[in-house]
Amino acid sequence: MAKRKKQIEVELIETKKNTDDFTDLEVVVRKKVIGKLQQEKDGPVAVELKSGKKRTAQSIDEGMHMIIEEYNLHDE
Repeated sequence: MAKRKKQIEVELIETKKNTDDFTDLEVVVRKKVIGKLQQEKDGPVAVELKSGKKRTAQSIDEGMHMIIEEYNLHDE
């Protein structure tokens, strides 16, 4: 029997460290931070998962997908 799909609202919040040359974002679900994204200018995106693991992505969107996948696999 398959699980029903649940709609989950994901927020992307800019932190105080965010500037024109440095992007610093938090990915939030149900008022809990599930990951962070950091990028200098047009460089690679540093992705930090809730578990503390760090990865690298080519874009903000790809980094968000990594964080959401990890959340869906382990935390939901």
